[in-house]
Amino acid sequence: MAKKAGELTPLMKQYWDIKTLHQDKILFFRMGDFYEIFYDDAVKASPLLGITLTQRNKKSEDQTPMCGFPHHSAAGYINKLLASGLKVAICDQIEDPALAKGLVKRAITRILTPGMVYDSETLDQTKAHYLCSIDDQSISFVDTTTGECFYFKTASLVEKIKLLDVLPVAEVVVTEKESEWIKNLELSNRFVISKHNNSEVKSSSELLLSYIKELSNQELLQILRPFEERDFEHRLHLSQITLRHLEVFSNNRGEANGSLYQAINRTKTSSGARLLRTWMSFPLRNRKQIEHRYNQVHEFREHMFELKKVRETLGLMGDIERRLGKISQPQCHGRDLTALADAVKAGLGSLQWCQAFFKIENVEALKRSAGLAEKIQNRISEEAPLSVKQGHVIKKGFSSELDELIDLSTNAHGLVAALEQREKEKTGISSLKVRYNNVFGYYIEITNSHKEKAPAHYQRKQTLANAERFCTDELIELEKKVLSAQVKRFDLEFSFFDELRREILSDASCLLTLASICSELDVISSLAWLSLEESYCRPQITEERVLVLESSRHPVVEQFARGQFVANTIHLNQKECLLITGPNMAGKSTLMRQAALIVLMAQMGSYVPAVSATLPVYDAIYTRIGASDQLSEGLSTFMVEMTETAQMLKSATAESLLILDEVGRGTATFDGMCLAQSILEYILNTLGNHVFFATHYHELTVLEKSFAQIKNAHMKVIDHKEGQIEFLHILTSGSAGQSYGVKVAELAGLPASVTQRAESLLSKLEATKIDTRPILAVTPVMNLGSAQMSLFDQEERKRKDALLQELMKFQVQKASPLQALNQIAQWQEKLN
Repeated sequence: MAKKAGELTPLMKQYWDIKTLHQDKILFFRMGDFYEIFYDDAVKASPLLGITLTQRNKKSEDQTPMCGFPHHSAAGYINKLLASGLKVAICDQIEDPALAKGLVKRAITRILTPGMVYDSETLDQTKAHYLCSIDDQSISFVDTTTGECFYFKTASLVEKIKLLDVLPVAEVVVTEKESEWIKNLELSNRFVISKHNNSEVKSSSELLLSYIKELSNQELLQILRPFEERDFEHRLHLSQITLRHLEVFSNNRGEANGSLYQAINRTKTSSGARLLRTWMSFPLRNRKQIEHRYNQVHEFREHMFELKKVRETLGLMGDIERRLGKISQPQCHGRDLTALADAVKAGLGSLQWCQAFFKIENVEALKRSAGLAEKIQNRISEEAPLSVKQGHVIKKGFSSELDELIDLSTNAHGLVAALEQREKEKTGISSLKVRYNNVFGYYIEITNSHKEKAPAHYQRKQTLANAERFCTDELIELEKKVLSAQVKRFDLEFSFFDELRREILSDASCLLTLASICSELDVISSLAWLSLEESYCRPQITEERVLVLESSRHPVVEQFARGQFVANTIHLNQKECLLITGPNMAGKSTLMRQAALIVLMAQMGSYVPAVSATLPVYDAIYTRIGASDQLSEGLSTFMVEMTETAQMLKSATAESLLILDEVGRGTATFDGMCLAQSILEYILNTLGNHVFFATHYHELTVLEKSFAQIKNAHMKVIDHKEGQIEFLHILTSGSAGQSYGVKVAELAGLPASVTQRAESLLSKLEATKIDTRPILAVTPVMNLGSAQMSLFDQEERKRKDALLQELMKFQVQKASPLQALNQIAQWQEKLN
C-alpha cells in the first residue's frame, strides 16, 4: 500500500500517479537501466518471474517490496507474466536523464495483455493467437500478431462456446453485461476475460477495435485487415471433442507428435502452417469449393518442376504477417525491415514459378510490395544493429548529409591528427600534441621547454608542472563538429529509418495481400507434395449418400509403420451402420478414426490415403471414443462418455458421420449393453446417417436381423493351435467369434498364474451364462411415436412437461457450475 501523499518522495509520487490509472496491470517502472516493480505488484510478480523480492527503504518502518531486472531482458519477463494471465504496463523514461531538470519524465509507452503480446517470436509460429470479443449477435476474433480479423454472426450461445473451444483464444473482451455468463463457462480458465465498456460500439468487432485502440499505439491498427465474415453453414463441424478423439492437432497426451497435423504438414512458411491449421479446423461443405482445391492440387502434381521451385523459394520467405506485426511495435529494428524485404522478394519469386497455372489476383498490390522491398534494400544496412538509435542502420550513399556526418564522427581521429601536424609545422614544435579529456575537451599541449614558441592566438587553458595546455578557435570549432556529428548522425539515421517504417505500415495492406496469396500457395503446394510423397488419391465427391474407401489407410499410423500397414476397404450405402466387433488391438478404433480422418482431409481439399475414395459431403463428424474422466469437474469416466454421446444425439443430422467406440463400457455389463443397443436403435430410427459402431458386446450383432441398415463386420484374428493369436488387422464381413480378452492380457505380459486363473473362471461362466442374444433379437426395437400412451404414461408425460418448463426457466447465465450441477441432480431425482 502507498504512504500518504505528503510522505511520498517525488519519485514514488510519480509512480503512484501512474499506477493509480493501471490498477489491473503489473507496472514495469523504468529507473536507469532497470525496470523496477513495487508494492503488491512485486509480491505477485516475483515468484512468477523467479526473481528475488527485496525491500526499498530497508532501515525505515515503511519498507517497500520491490523486484527488478535489466531493461534489455524485459521481453522474457513480460512473456512469463502474460502466460500467467496477467497484464503488463510499461512505464519508460521519455526524456534523456542527462538533460532532465529535476525528476525524469516518465509515461506509459506500451500495455500488454495475454491477447496482445510483446514479442510474437516467443509464440508457436504455427498457431494463431486470438483476441476475441462477444456480443448478443456475433463473436469476433483478431490476431494482433498477424492482422487477421474475422467474425461470425450468431446469436447461439452454443455456437459461440464451440468456437471458443476450438480456436486458440488467449483473451476474451466483453462488456459488463456479458461478463457474468462467460465466467461460468467450464473453459473460461483457458483464457483471460477482460471487461471493456464503450457505449458507442454496436458490434463485437467494434468492441475489439475500441479495446485495441485504448491499449496500443495507433500503428498496430494499420496492420489489421478488414473484418471478414465467416459462417457455419459452409463448414464441416468439428467440435473440440472430435478434434481430440481423432488426434487432429495433438495425441492423447497433448503432444503434437502422432497427430494428423504433424503427419500431413509439409508447409514451408509459418503463415502457411497457420492456414493449414485453419483449413483442418474448418473443412468445407461446399462441393464447388472442395473441387476447386482438388483442381489446384492437381495442377501442382502435373507441374513437378515448378512445384519443387515453388517450395524451394517459399522456404526462404519467412513470415510477412508476424514481421509486419513486429514492425508496428516500438521495439522493431533494422533487421526486421531487411527480413521483410527478403520475405517479399522470396514470396514474389515463388509466384513467378506458378503464374501459368495458379491464379493470382490483385497484381497491383504485388507491385507495391516489390516497391517497398526495393526501398528497404536501398536504405537499410544488411548488418543493422538491434538498436535503431546507435547508428549503422542506413546504408552509405543514401544521403550526402548523413555521409558527411558519418565521415566526421568516424574520422575524428584523422581530423585531429591532421590539425596536430599542421600546428607542428606552423610552430616548429615537433613535440606538440593534441589531446582530449572529459574535463577540458580537446587541447594543445606544449612542454615547458617550448612554451615560449606558442603563437599569440593560442589561448591558455591549464598550466601543469611540465607543460602548458592551450586551445584555438579552430580546435574549438573542430570539437563542436566532432561531438555533435555523432548525435546528429544517430538522430538523422533514426528519422530515415522511422520514415520508412511508417511508409511500410501505411501500405501494409499490399504486404498482407502478398502474405495471404503465398500462404494459400504454400498449403496447396504442400498438399500436392504430400499426395505424391504418400501416394494419395483424389477423392470423388458424390451427391449420393455413399462412402466407399478402397484400400484406405490411416494417414498417421501408416507413417509409423512404413510398409507394414494393412489397408482396408470400407463401403457404406445410404443410412448404413458398420457394426464392428473383435478383440482389443485388432484395429477397430484405428479403422474408425481412419475413415473419419479421410473424410476430414477430403473436405478440407486434400487428396487422401486410399486407392480410390468416393464420399458425400458431410455436415459434421461426431465421435465418442476412448475413456477419460474429468475429476476436477466431478465427472466420472462413464459420465463423460454419456455426456459426449448425448451431445452427439442432440446435434447430429442425417448428413453427419458418427463414430462410436465401446459405448456403455464404463458401467455394469447389462446396463452398458442395453444402453449401447438403445443408443444404436435411436441413431438408426431417428437420424439415418453413416455410423461406425465398435463394441465388445457381441450380443448386439443379432440386431442385423432387425435393422437392414446394419452391416456386421470384424477385424480378423487367427487363433493358432498352440494358443497364440495373430492380429491381421483386416476388416471382414460378419461378427467376431470372441473377444480374446485373456489372450490380449497374456500379450500384455500379465503373470501366467493370473491369465490361467482368468481362463478357468471364463470357462465356468461361459458354461452357465444366460445367452442374451435371443432376448435382444425378439425384443421390439425402439419405434418413436408409434406407441399408444396409457393413462399412466399420460400422467408421466405431464410430470415431465412440468420439469421441462422448470428447465426452460432456469437462468444458466446466473448460475455457478456447482449450482447448475445441484439443480441437475434435483431434476434427476424427480425423474427417477
